Amino acid sequence: MWHLFVNEIIKAFSKWRTYIGFGAIGVGVILAMWGFSIGGSSIQRDLLRRLGDEFITTGNLANGMWASYLLMNTLFIHIPFLITLMAGDVVAGEGTAGTFRIYLTRPVSRTRVLTSKLLATATYTGSIVLLLAILSLGLGNWWLGTGDVFIVDEQGILILPWDLALARFALAYLFAFYTMFTVAALTFLFSVMVTNAIGPIVGTMAIITVSGLLTIIQLDAFAWFQQHLFTTHFVLWQYAFRDPIPWEQVMDSVIHLGLYSASFVAVAFVLFRRKNVLT
Repeated sequence: MWHLFVNEIIKAFSKWRTYIGFGAIGVGVILAMWGFSIGGSSIQRDLLRRLGDEFITTGNLANGMWASYLLMNTLFIHIPFLITLMAGDVVAGEGTAGTFRIYLTRPVSRTRVLTSKLLATATYTGSIVLLLAILSLGLGNWWLGTGDVFIVDEQGILILPWDLALARFALAYLFAFYTMFTVAALTFLFSVMVTNAIGPIVGTMAIITVSGLLTIIQLDAFAWFQQHLFTTHFVLWQYAFRDPIPWEQVMDSVIHLGLYSASFVAVAFVLFRRKNVLT
């Protein structure tokens, strides 16, 4: 299994499309931090205005920790697309190249072959999230400085000291990986079903778009199944920045996303074991 996994990693990272996601994250974070460094004063004035006269503040509120939090709110709208670039090709690419006819004649079960591809997909997904974490926190704290994190949202105002904020960020990025793996699992399923990588990418983004629209539309007719849509639970990572952390809501999202991921993967394995690779 280890050799199969290494082989899948080598194949994945030998394709240029795999690096599109890393490049997009790198360029996006650098440009964002540059923008924060230039417009930090206006951002700080806006924060102070929202805080009102109830707080006496010193130092730079628009620091690297706060910028990292803001980036998570914006980039995670687009990261699902970056995930699909690799996940959509990991199985379908073999069908396009016609290599399955030779690959599956080896004395290795289809289950092991697909498991190695799933592990490679999970590794790529984790790498994208890890790169976002390293660049956001590392570059942000170096460029903009460190400090407490002021989070102002519909829940109210939360002030996290620097050391506690690091622990919350670690939890948030862990939740983010868990969420993005659901996207990867859905794309992985589509990749098993077709022989062209474009289909899984378009199909996954179409489902996310429709599901996302149903999530934000506040109608009584949608109220029952909105709580069961997987896009509803994409906010899982935001729970890491609540005080106290709403563990009941966390577990609800973890269960929903886990069931979706497990279902996508299970169907993918069933279809792959029956897949006709001779035509």
